[in-house]
Amino acid sequence: MRDTEYTFAVARIRSNENRLLTSQELNSVITAPTYKEAVSRLNEKGYNITDTDYSPALSKRMKEFWQVINEVLPDKSQFDSIILKNDFANLKIIEKAFILGKDTDGLYEYPSVYSPEELKECVFSRKNSLLPECLQHADRSAYRILSKTGFAQLADSVTDRASMEWSIKTAKNGDNPILLKLAEIETACADIKVLYRCILTGKAVSFMERAVAECSAFSKKDIIAAAAKGLEEFLEFLSHTEYKGAADAVKVSTTEFERWCDNKKISVLADTKTEVFGIAPIVAFYYAAQTEIRNIRIILSAKLNGLTEETIRARVRESYV
Repeated sequence: MRDTEYTFAVARIRSNENRLLTSQELNSVITAPTYKEAVSRLNEKGYNITDTDYSPALSKRMKEFWQVINEVLPDKSQFDSIILKNDFANLKIIEKAFILGKDTDGLYEYPSVYSPEELKECVFSRKNSLLPECLQHADRSAYRILSKTGFAQLADSVTDRASMEWSIKTAKNGDNPILLKLAEIETACADIKVLYRCILTGKAVSFMERAVAECSAFSKKDIIAAAAKGLEEFLEFLSHTEYKGAADAVKVSTTEFERWCDNKKISVLADTKTEVFGIAPIVAFYYAAQTEIRNIRIILSAKLNGLTEETIRARVRESYV
């Protein structure tokens, strides 16, 4: 699709960026002396939080942001590489519900490429061939692992790996550099996170090989070899890649590492602020909306738990607007 076909969509997105919190407005929420005052300042910007259970209001707000995107996208499949991970997350929910005989109501991730209820029908009836192609192998693998061993962590890791690899494949098929870059960042960060946990918990190399996805940032074989030698060797390996900052962050905490990963994605999108053509500004709006919702969750949770302003600032992500 030609970039010029996105001109109207970008114009609509630009007008809706005014609904996002600016850095100053987010700072105002952080500095609010109480939870009640923080909520009051958010409600002035269109949030409708009525009590200490802020999740429904935040979910509703994210759905509103997504609805804007959904309405303006000339080709909705262009976003598949971004939201496909939610389909894999839903698959994990459905697989466990099927094995344990539980319900899935209210547990699905949103937005998704495929209908969660249709996925559920395929999984519960064990009609693997009726699932979307991208989910079939993950479904077979996860079901086999869960039904035979009950090893939920391995089943999750195998599914997460498939999610990352399909996101990259989908982005490549879409032939859009910024979508591919974001998919590569997501994958590299996921690989680093899973290997860090493997080191701390003493997981075998065989587990690492099944959990780590291929990406362009580093050789899968080399990074697993480094992880197998221990944390020091692993961090040393990362220090020679573009993910040196991730190595520094993980030394602080996993929270700081996740913050670093989110900020890296936002930094990739920073140059789209002046663009008027193409999908990049729409992608930036989506990530900015996600970041805003994540920041608000962090701030409100911290306010309820009496955490300091300094602690909150150390956890919030960089703002796009």
